[in-house]
Amino acid sequence: MKQNISKQNKGGDLRNTQDAKSIRKDYIMSAKNRFTVNFFKRTISGTQTSFDKANKGFGPAYEELTAKVARHKGFELVIEGSAKAKRTYNGMDFDFMEAYISIQKNAEQIMAEYESIKKEATDSGISVYPFTKKWFLGEFDPNKNGFDMDKAKKEISNCRIAKAVLSANSTPAEENEDQTAKQDNAA
Repeated sequence: MKQNISKQNKGGDLRNTQDAKSIRKDYIMSAKNRFTVNFFKRTISGTQTSFDKANKGFGPAYEELTAKVARHKGFELVIEGSAKAKRTYNGMDFDFMEAYISIQKNAEQIMAEYESIKKEATDSGISVYPFTKKWFLGEFDPNKNGFDMDKAKKEISNCRIAKAVLSANSTPAEENEDQTAKQDNAA
């Protein structure tokens, strides 16, 4: 029966022939499918990265997009949002973690836990920074809403400023008390 179908399709219709099946298989295996066609919404969608690559005007992403746009005229191009953006914590190093811990109410207890975590990582032979960072984020971002680095940096800065102001204000007062005491003793 396959022979009859292929004989009937000699006019150029390759839908049911072995050649068509191998062409489709080759296409499916070789194409990365960066762009998706949605016939119900009449859209061609892809990630921002895929559109950026296609925007260069050459390469496989460009070829794929232009082929789909040519086949589906009138379809709207849509950039899909990524499922979840990865959070980065620029500036989160050991010094930052120690500074942030130092401004907490129970800083001594937390600092002891911090040192214990670092020691455990070293003793276990695992990377110290990722292990410590995971603990730190679990400690100060328990709901996993995303640790706000900018807010934390401001808190550290404000605490340092307050500490500097306190030490500046307390020093002259102590000197005045010392001078007053010396004057009282001299009299």
